[in-house]
Amino acid sequence: MPIRHALLLASVLAGLSTGSDTAHAAPTVDARNEAAEPRLPEVEVEAAAPPALERSSSAGGRLGLAIRETPASVDIIDQDALRARGETTFVEAFDNVPGLSTGACFGVFCISARGFSSSLAFPILFDGLRYPGLATTPRVTLNYERLEVPRGPASLLAGSGAVGGALNVVPYRADGRESTQLYAAWGRFGTGTLGVGRGGSLAGDAVRYRVDLAWQGSDERGSFGYADRTSFGFRHATGELAFPLSDALLLTVGGEVYADDAEGYFGTPLVLGRIDDRLRRANYNVIDDRIDKRVRWARARLDWTPSATLRASLQAWRNSEDRDWRNTEAYTFRPVTGDVARTDWLQIHHDQGQRGAIADAAWDSTPFGLPHRLAGGIEAWHNDHTRTTNSPFRFTDVVALRDPALGVFRSLDAFLPFVDTGVDQRSAFVESRLTLAGGVNLVTGFRYDDTDVDARALRNNTGFSKSYDSRSGRVGLLWDVVEGGTLYGSVSAATEPPTQIVTLTQANAPFDLTESEQVEIGFKQSLSRGEWTLALYDIARTNILTRDPVNPNLTQQIGEQSARGIEVSLGWSLAAAWRVDLAASVLDARFDDFNDRVGNTVVSREGLLPPDVPERVASGWLTWAPAEAWRIGLGARHVGERTANNANTLFLPSYTVWDAHGSLDTDWGTFGLRVRNLGDKVYANRSYNGGNQAVLGEPRFFEVNWRYRF
Repeated sequence: MPIRHALLLASVLAGLSTGSDTAHAAPTVDARNEAAEPRLPEVEVEAAAPPALERSSSAGGRLGLAIRETPASVDIIDQDALRARGETTFVEAFDNVPGLSTGACFGVFCISARGFSSSLAFPILFDGLRYPGLATTPRVTLNYERLEVPRGPASLLAGSGAVGGALNVVPYRADGRESTQLYAAWGRFGTGTLGVGRGGSLAGDAVRYRVDLAWQGSDERGSFGYADRTSFGFRHATGELAFPLSDALLLTVGGEVYADDAEGYFGTPLVLGRIDDRLRRANYNVIDDRIDKRVRWARARLDWTPSATLRASLQAWRNSEDRDWRNTEAYTFRPVTGDVARTDWLQIHHDQGQRGAIADAAWDSTPFGLPHRLAGGIEAWHNDHTRTTNSPFRFTDVVALRDPALGVFRSLDAFLPFVDTGVDQRSAFVESRLTLAGGVNLVTGFRYDDTDVDARALRNNTGFSKSYDSRSGRVGLLWDVVEGGTLYGSVSAATEPPTQIVTLTQANAPFDLTESEQVEIGFKQSLSRGEWTLALYDIARTNILTRDPVNPNLTQQIGEQSARGIEVSLGWSLAAAWRVDLAASVLDARFDDFNDRVGNTVVSREGLLPPDVPERVASGWLTWAPAEAWRIGLGARHVGERTANNANTLFLPSYTVWDAHGSLDTDWGTFGLRVRNLGDKVYANRSYNGGNQAVLGEPRFFEVNWRYRF
């Protein structure tokens, strides 16, 4: 495509820089390298953190640029921001990111961003590493130093499948600094949270370490919804050891383990297309339901920093996961009889493993007197995925709408191994920033992914193979028009498999990757009293699957979906004791070319709104610090109306909920109180089962918490 050719050409031209002159700035691509430099005796200094726009983000690319220097929309949510409001979960963290809305879906958290709500359009990365399919998200953020959220096509870092954006979770580093963090909280529904983190060094400075442990659980409600019988228990451990082998060489080894045992909630049936408030606590799942997950990551990394202008790294990793679902998931209200039909009695087990390696480097130079930074590398990984199910899930039953007799899980079909899938991917990437005259920077990037899929159906011993070639990238131009203010424009491209690649079926194997292209212009500015951002974008995804307009039994790959919108954020100190934080987005999303099958008829959905895409999202906080030790805040979250099906005949109403928090700093730590959904509003944050049911949001929740750092 012409845009892809332009991306490739711009990346190659920008990367053709030679010369031995050194650049003015060192490559700050990875914070690990700071630990590799010679360290002076430690002096404890209380310093203000840099403004958010001046912080570097690995999720925006591998050049180590500050957010203001990146020609894309990127947010960093660090622990300081989370602590300020007492937030500890991923759903809470996303509430204040411009344009994002979240909801639970089949035991994970789904995100709607920039007109796309597919569970695969917003991948999760663990410190830059990605599982190629549907990733399970940790519940609690306590073990992570920060969360990085690029919006729009993010394939430069995440590879294929990052159309709406991505989430990169960054754990605490073993930087050798002596520190301890303690956290404890207790809230409604018997929800408890504990966390402890410890970092330091051993044997002088020969070994640096960091360990973080977290737990959260409830015996009543809160797993993937707040209906009855949604108890859960989550345990999380992360750790890293760093060995400074020399002034230029640093070896780090780390790992992450978490376990999540939960009861399932998949939504509440809509009654005549509406939410019935009387069913707020009703859960139609079986009583012996299960959503259990075990996730393990192991990493080893070698960083080499021979000079202030050159760095290189080699990293190897391994991931293994076990996931179990046993639930009845679909509930449809039958108006004639007034009861509920239950279908989709699913028992599924995923046995998943991945191993891979990545090598990259960055170099600063000054060709023709122009500061230039070049980064590039290669990556390869292999993934094995075995799926065991009770397919074809034929059992059904009927229960009462009120006070249903739920029973235990039943199946007409044996629980047997279903498919083995092996995925091999080889990738190469290059990024460049060239500083021109007049405060103008050209930032480009290109990524190539070569993917091979081999799948074998274990019940009939048949199989197939499929290969994909993915090209993605970005060309951006930035201009520092005023001090602290940057105007930018970019064109980016990304790809996405037609379905989850690790569970690709033979029916979907003939189809190619879907393709997405985005044009974005915006402005970012840091000022003495705050900062603000503005972004306008136009994004289109083509080659989506659609029904043949003549034969509804056939599927074609000619469809198109698009969105255009505006996002704005503001963080501003109104006075010494007052601060306001605002985020809002307005968009127009639509199916441009999409045919749906209704019975044996093909129906065009052209011009209609895709499901679970709110076209208005806003959030805001007003914070008051009447004294140095006190902090009080009042916030609001608004999500606009969404459609629950492709036909746009069912809608989830818009909602606005209010939150509040307060905290007091003492010699014994910081004590806090927070309340979410002050008005106890009933609302839905996600549709399910073709729009026949809705996942209800969090009711009023209150919590007391305590933090202590030393």
